[in-house]
Amino acid sequence: MPEDKELDETVETSDIKKNNIAEVKKKSVVGAKRWPATVVLLAPFMFLFIPLYKAARHSVNWAAAVAMMATFEVIMFFAEYFSVSRQHWIWNPDRILGPTIFGIPIEEPLLYYWFPPLFVVILMHAIENWLKKRAEK
Repeated sequence: MPEDKELDETVETSDIKKNNIAEVKKKSVVGAKRWPATVVLLAPFMFLFIPLYKAARHSVNWAAAVAMMATFEVIMFFAEYFSVSRQHWIWNPDRILGPTIFGIPIEEPLLYYWFPPLFVVILMHAIENWLKKRAEK
């Protein structure tokens, strides 16, 4: 057996394009552990979100914020579904939480379509409140 040929098979692009998820999982690197990278990458923002929320919770129009998040969620979910159906977006099954909705990992709509718009609204109001307090001094 030649040395340049490895024992472990790698995931081939053709398997991904054929949506052959069973083959993709079977061919994953031996010993690879599942870890939800998206949740790990979101953790620092959660630590920022808590103090910002406390600073802005009384000035946010929550009805408007929920309507904005719902609109963004619906539009982005259809855009994401289109991207997945055309295979522009492909996820490593070892790097997602597991459950999917129409091929979209559950953390996409929950973490990326819900959290960033809310974070921006709360950040904007926290800065505005801070500037008002600073101007009053």
